[in-house]
Amino acid sequence: MTAFVATVVLSGPVSAAVGMWSEGDRARVRLLTGGLDADGALTGAIEIELAPGWHTYWRTPGAAGIPPRSDFSMSGNVGDLTIRYPAPHRYDDGYAISNVYQGRVVLPLVIDVGDVTRPVDLRLSLDIGVCHDVCIPAHFDVAVEAPPGATDAEAARVITDAWTQVPGPPEPAVLAVAGLERTGGTDRRPEYAVTIVNADAGPVDVFVEGPADWYAGVPEPSGGGDGSIYSVAFDRLGAKTPIDQARFVVTIVAGNRAIEQTVGPD
Repeated sequence: MTAFVATVVLSGPVSAAVGMWSEGDRARVRLLTGGLDADGALTGAIEIELAPGWHTYWRTPGAAGIPPRSDFSMSGNVGDLTIRYPAPHRYDDGYAISNVYQGRVVLPLVIDVGDVTRPVDLRLSLDIGVCHDVCIPAHFDVAVEAPPGATDAEAARVITDAWTQVPGPPEPAVLAVAGLERTGGTDRRPEYAVTIVNADAGPVDVFVEGPADWYAGVPEPSGGGDGSIYSVAFDRLGAKTPIDQARFVVTIVAGNRAIEQTVGPD
């Protein structure tokens, strides 16, 4: 049986583009902000460092795990905010297969600023699972203040590097989803086939996310001769989203390349 231990860590605001670390038992977290992008949005990031051998979870954790929960509602001079996620790794603990980050992960942020002439007071309440032989539900409150025009070389480097780990758009004829169709199963547990294009013909990892109230299994190679077709089943017990209205997000990881594509059933 998995043991759970709770931890709460607090950090006050820092008037810089790099926030202070909030230290936990097996993880620490900080916020960073960069400059304005071409669209006038502020770039930023959540940086999470984990103790050796420990991991945390992707936005869709898989068969076991704790998804991250982020709350920026206490921020000031902030409009819409988008969190982007690097591609995860699969982790099999002998009981379940999960989608995880190990060691360190940086989640890029795109932040709409209300008034670019005023400071941005970025405040995050973050809940994550930190796991090894036990799972620790960890809570962090972190903050950073970004004055207008503030720049920081360390923040810029970390944020730029983080974006290289985020899956890009599909690359037709190179790396992409060619189709997704329902192949069987039941209304409670529908099954789908995902056909991918992988010009390099090397090994890939495929992650398929359905509606928020559906639970995805692990996609398995199921045909195509060249390994281009993957079968995935979903558990819809208690789901409200109708099958015919489902949309899917497919992430394909091939070596150092990754893409993310939203598709509907053919």
